[in-house]
Amino acid sequence: MGKEIDIQSSDRPRIALLLILSVSMVSSASILIRLSQSHPLVIVFWRTLLGAILMASLGLIRGDYTRQARDTVRQNWKWFVTIGLFLCLHFSAWFTSLFLTTVAASVVLTDSSPIFTALLSTFVLKEKLGAKSWAGTLIAVLGAILLAWGDLTSTGYGALSGDLLALLSALFLALYFIGGRRFARGVPITVYTSIVYATASLFTLVLCLLQGVNVVVLESTEMILFLALAIFPTVLGHSVNNYLLTLVPAYLVSAAVLGEPIGATLLAAAILNEIPPPITFVGFLVILAGIALVLTDLARRTRGNGLALDDTHGS
Repeated sequence: MGKEIDIQSSDRPRIALLLILSVSMVSSASILIRLSQSHPLVIVFWRTLLGAILMASLGLIRGDYTRQARDTVRQNWKWFVTIGLFLCLHFSAWFTSLFLTTVAASVVLTDSSPIFTALLSTFVLKEKLGAKSWAGTLIAVLGAILLAWGDLTSTGYGALSGDLLALLSALFLALYFIGGRRFARGVPITVYTSIVYATASLFTLVLCLLQGVNVVVLESTEMILFLALAIFPTVLGHSVNNYLLTLVPAYLVSAAVLGEPIGATLLAAAILNEIPPPITFVGFLVILAGIALVLTDLARRTRGNGLALDDTHGS
């Protein structure tokens, strides 16, 4: 067990502002994606490619590509490639879902990944799941049913397929998190994310070629959106979260996942004029309650170990 981080009262305003900044950066992803006119796979390709370039550049500037880091990468490269595939599949499913259902539904279902993480840890890693996690899972399932019913009755089967894709993206995100916590130890975040993002971009390029999707984008507005996706949710989101890990316990940073659906929904209402029906909001809140229960149980098990539950958030 690691040492608990003592939060000084004088640091609390700064920490609160950093948490708000972190949630804002992550929440912007869904809006930037919806503003794009490109095919979802094209958005995934450019976000991961530009993200890899930016994180690799930051790693070179900071001198993170040490011999120890290179040795760890060489030892675990097959797993890094697998994690990159999970990230590709997560982004592909999530970005597509955003064009089929509401931002609120897509983001909150995707952010149910801690539930999949808890379940996978139980059935794959044989870790005991606490009562709160089981209760949270059941509550979140109920919320997902309410949300899906609201989408089906108000929008139709297209929105329901978007909801299912968002859930699938949550599963791949959970696999991405588990893989990162298992094999990224000892590797600077810039090195790890640059490799995983580069791998994800290659897998996405293959998907585009198989589907006949052209990844060449000539419109300057689209490239600006892709660059914004790489800078705000990726580089700034990762940087702020990892800095917060030096100031507060990891489980507190991880709990910020609950702020993303709220922030994204508010941004969608303000920028996209998208206001979901009342039953969607009910399901939304029920899912958040379920996620909160799972996070508190995971926090109890990871408290003080120095690792964030979602320390490389995929949004």
